[in-house]
Amino acid sequence: MVDIQLINKCRSGKRTAFKHMYESCAPYIYTVVKRYIYEVEDHKDVMQESFAKIFLYLKNYDPARGEFKAWIRKITINECFKLLKQKKKVSHLNVKFIQEDLEEPYFPNYEALTKEDVDNYLEKMPERYKMVFMLSVIDGYSHKEIGKLLHINETTSRSQLSRAKSWIKKELLPELKLYLDGTA
Repeated sequence: MVDIQLINKCRSGKRTAFKHMYESCAPYIYTVVKRYIYEVEDHKDVMQESFAKIFLYLKNYDPARGEFKAWIRKITINECFKLLKQKKKVSHLNVKFIQEDLEEPYFPNYEALTKEDVDNYLEKMPERYKMVFMLSVIDGYSHKEIGKLLHINETTSRSQLSRAKSWIKKELLPELKLYLDGTA
C-alpha cells in the first residue's frame, strides 16, 4: 500500500506524495467507511475527514508501533463513529448483559467465501450486533477498545459479540452451507 519513503516524502510536504498516498489508500479507506457508514451520501465526508486526520497526524505515525494500514484503519473507524455519534446511531448497542450469551458457538471454516459474500451476509445481521462483530472479528479491536468507542462497557461488548455469533449460527450457517455446497 504505502512504504516509509512515501510517508517521509509526505512528512516533508511534497504535494505529489500526498496525491500518491491518497490514490493508494482511498480504495482501502472507502471499504472501511462502507462497512460502518450505510448512508452513501456520508461516505465522501467521512473519507475527507479521515484523510485530513491522516495527513495532519502523519508526523506521529511510528512504524515500530504497527503497520501503516492498521494506523489509517483506526483513524477511519474513529471518524466513522464520530459521524455515527453525531447522528445518534450508536445508542442501539446499550443492552443488558445476559450471562448465557457468553457461550461461544462453533464456527466451521468457510474459505470459499469471497469478500462480497461476507459483505452481503453482514448486511443481513441485525445492526445492534453488527458494529461489535465488525470491530472485534474484522478489525481486531479488544472489548475494552470497543467499549470506549461505542460508549458501552466491556461486558456489553462481549455479550453483543456472543449474540452476533449465535445469530450467525442460527440464521446464516444453514444458508451458507447450502451456498457453499452449491445447492442454493
